[in-house]
Amino acid sequence: MSPGMQNKTSISTAGSNGTSCAPAGRLTEDALAWQQRLEINQHDVAALMGISLVAMATGQAEAALSMARAAVNEDPEAVTAWVTLGQALKAAGQYAEAEQAYGEAIRRDGANALPRLGLGELKIATGHWEEAVHEYELALRQQPGLASACLGLGHALACGGRNQSALHCYDETLKLRPRLAEAEFGAGFVLVRLGRLSEAEVRYRRAISWRPDFAAAWMNLGCLLREQSRELYAEAALARAVELRKDLIAGWLNLAQLERERRRPARAEICLKKALDIDPKNVDTLVAWCQFRAAEKDPSGAWHWLCRAMARDARHAEAVNMLGILLHNEGRFEEAVAAFGQAEALGSRAATSNRGNSLIDLGRETDALRAHESAVERDPASAGAAYNLALTRLRLGEWESGWAGYETRWNFREVHRGPRVFAQPRWQGEPLHGRRVLLHAEQGLGDTIQFSRYAAMVAARGGTAILQVQASAERLMRSLPAARAGLVEIAVLGGERPAFDLECPLMSLPAVFGTTVDTVPWPGVYLAAEPGLLKKKRRSFRTFRRGLRVGFSWAGNPGYKADQRRSVPLARLLPLLRARGVNWISLQKGDAARQLDALPDDIFVWDGSSQDVDLAETAALVATLDLLVTTDTCIAHLAGAMGKPVWMMLPHVADWRWMQRIDSTPWYPTARLFRQAHAGDWDGLQKRIIAELAAFPRPQAGWPGWIVPQSHSAAAAIPAPAA
Repeated sequence: MSPGMQNKTSISTAGSNGTSCAPAGRLTEDALAWQQRLEINQHDVAALMGISLVAMATGQAEAALSMARAAVNEDPEAVTAWVTLGQALKAAGQYAEAEQAYGEAIRRDGANALPRLGLGELKIATGHWEEAVHEYELALRQQPGLASACLGLGHALACGGRNQSALHCYDETLKLRPRLAEAEFGAGFVLVRLGRLSEAEVRYRRAISWRPDFAAAWMNLGCLLREQSRELYAEAALARAVELRKDLIAGWLNLAQLERERRRPARAEICLKKALDIDPKNVDTLVAWCQFRAAEKDPSGAWHWLCRAMARDARHAEAVNMLGILLHNEGRFEEAVAAFGQAEALGSRAATSNRGNSLIDLGRETDALRAHESAVERDPASAGAAYNLALTRLRLGEWESGWAGYETRWNFREVHRGPRVFAQPRWQGEPLHGRRVLLHAEQGLGDTIQFSRYAAMVAARGGTAILQVQASAERLMRSLPAARAGLVEIAVLGGERPAFDLECPLMSLPAVFGTTVDTVPWPGVYLAAEPGLLKKKRRSFRTFRRGLRVGFSWAGNPGYKADQRRSVPLARLLPLLRARGVNWISLQKGDAARQLDALPDDIFVWDGSSQDVDLAETAALVATLDLLVTTDTCIAHLAGAMGKPVWMMLPHVADWRWMQRIDSTPWYPTARLFRQAHAGDWDGLQKRIIAELAAFPRPQAGWPGWIVPQSHSAAAAIPAPAA
């Protein structure tokens, strides 16, 4: 599995969503009451301030400013009038003027906590979190036990990443004002950051129970449920948020992200359009459109939306992070590193780990490791950062810490959108005493083949291992020596689940057994072809010209995130296919096998596997070959597990399991690793393989004489057996 570039998660900050809003009916009543007072006395300062506050709550910025200025003009010494003007100026985005207004209030009454509260809110709005902390602390000195100051201090600490201190403030606020929904909301927010998700859910739900119309709490609850793959509940919570506040842009953006992850792009686009209609200039919305187009494999569209976002705010942290992602996707890694560094400085939590991924592609593994370590330090609750750090450690051979960190893949939705949940406990390596352990495949067929070797080791702990694999691998897995000996049972994913006492994902077994580079288990050849299938394949390939029998595969699963990097178009490999003295037999399956039809007339490749029903049939063909040449596909794992010589054509930066700068692997003794000298260097790589093919030992005498086939159709069917 490739490392994951991380986008922003649109969970709202406590500071931006913690303010309650009165219902529309109440605001109307207040406005009428203040208006009646003003009709009686047009110099009534309290009425002027009241109307200003109502105008602010209803989004009427100009009216709010007009009334607040009128209040100040009526009584320039009134501290509350200056505070109201500060609030109105802040709501209008006139931050410098707002700070001056609060300063005037403080100059008139330095012991009054109210202007300190307003100034604290302003500092949060402008991103000066430590200054906000200072203002709230001053307010609490002036008026100890002021709940609003304690709540504001919690918001400022949360925005600055001081999560444990923020949680303490929120809990202190609840002691001062029990059942304050905003304090519960803030506690939930920082608990998510601390990785205490169950507690966070309780706090969000409690905030909602106290204030059922709290749209931001509904939204954050939906985000939390989405991260836990509880998608139906997440959808309901997010839908409730935008139902309560149809102008809640972050709610629509989170709904769009959920729909995108559920592979429902049309619905995601509807949500994005809703957000865009609310505010066409909102940078978060423009960045979300960029993310959406990038996910839809539309780079030009992604660049279009990113340009719009950065035209609005070139220092928007997540816009700059997306700039790094788009540059990375185009292979412009040096530029991506610079962009991610800028995004980090602007406050993007994902950018540090993303920078590490670009450094890997530049071959700067030590720098990448430091970046990933820093990412986890900055955001300990980020599953993506922890996952990328684990992959980097595994890549560099630091397997003891790498395997332990690799368990975070279950919390990283890019890897496991909906992890399997069992009532039975996870097996941790303890003696089994006759208990049954379900070892379940979780990713690709190659992973299943690679880690199936551990099934016998599980059985050796004194129980029964049940190896649950993909249907196409079931028959092949029955060739495991431990399965033939009755020590391992084979089951199919999606089929009837056998009874078991414990469970363990197949790719968690290296961590359980403490596998290091020096202790990779190699029990010898552990997969084999069925005799009947082997006989059938041999009969099917009796008519060949003399030379090497070389199996060939050039493309993996197109659904794999990094497939574009590891797979290569067959037309790019024509020089290799013209190598002298080689009979090429394709083991390619899927749509890529159709590329055989387009080969030129002077090249012939037997189609050996496109019609195979499962891996057992492919294994039978592998058993007849002298050598396999393949990109990083399950065929490489199959050949390695069968003890066949296999040459792997790897990209410049290959999957983590093949490590770095080595030409062999402890996983398969018969494998050789041919790596690109630089990104995209398939030409240089195949030249090296052609030279090595010329020196590869030819078959021993005694094999049947082979003849050149009459047809040069590249997609010719397997020849019929001789009569």
